[in-house]
Formats: sequence, structure tokens, C-alpha cells
Amino acid sequence: MLIALLERQSEPGQAVGWDELIVGHDFALVGPSDIQAWVRAGAFAGPACRRLADLEGADLERFEAALWEAATEATGKAPRPGGNRWARAQDRWRVALLRDALASPLTPDALAIAVERIYDQVGCPEDMLSLWHRPSPWEHKAGHADQLTVEAFIRRLDASLAPAA
Repeated sequence: MLIALLERQSEPGQAVGWDELIVGHDFALVGPSDIQAWVRAGAFAGPACRRLADLEGADLERFEAALWEAATEATGKAPRPGGNRWARAQDRWRVALLRDALASPLTPDALAIAVERIYDQVGCPEDMLSLWHRPSPWEHKAGHADQLTVEAFIRRLDASLAPAA
């Protein structure tokens, strides 16, 4: 369950919220059953939240609309692609996934594969392009990533996610 990964890899005090769920769902990181369990565990009382938590069977075709409605009910506004809340939630997912990759004993070649997969999965943010090197096809070499470069990238993102003092 990737919600647990986001919780585990987030800085202390950064709770998972509706923005992270919407972005996580959009990037296919979090499925309906995980989101419904999160809503039920959070004891959200509004009618839109109850409808979201109770969707099943064929009604799950309306899941995404119900998710946005519940998020709006709970927070007053849902994040939109290109907006600040969306970008912040996307950055939280990137940091969590990159931290998780770094926690594994990966070779530079395997780290490159993991970083590229994360890049593809979270909307291809251009600032990640320098995190790995993919050689040209005629070079017949594996790609590679430098752990220190990835760690520095995470520190920069963490600094941008820190609450304003």
C-alpha cells in the first residue's frame, strides 16, 4: 500500500491528505480500495466522503468524480493539475518514492532504472532528468544513477516542502 510508503517516507508532521490522494490516484499510485480505507479510517463525516467510502461494484466507475467531490467537501477545494497544491503533492510522492529506492541496496544501474520508473510514474518532471544517465543505444551500456545526486535532489525538494517559518 503506497499510502503507507508516503507516510513512512515523509518528514515528521507531514500527514497524508486529500491532495496526496488525488495526485496519487491520478498517477496510479493509489487505488480506490486504499483511498476508501483511508477515508473510513479518517472518519470523515460529510455526505460526499460517505458516498466515496461506500462506492462498490459498477458504481466504482464514478470513483474519480466522487474523490474530487469528497476532497472539495473536506478541504474546500481540490488540487488541480498545474496548481501549487498539485505540485506540492507531486513533490511529496517523488521524495517518498526516491527515498524508498535509496533505502534498497541498489547498484548504480538498478538505481537508474528505479529513478527512471519514478520519473515516468509521477508525471515526468523535467527537474529529474539529471538524476540518471541513459546512454545512447549504440553505446551498449546500462544506464546509471549517482546516489549522492539523488540524495541532493531529495534535500532540495524537502527544503521546498518545508513549512514557511
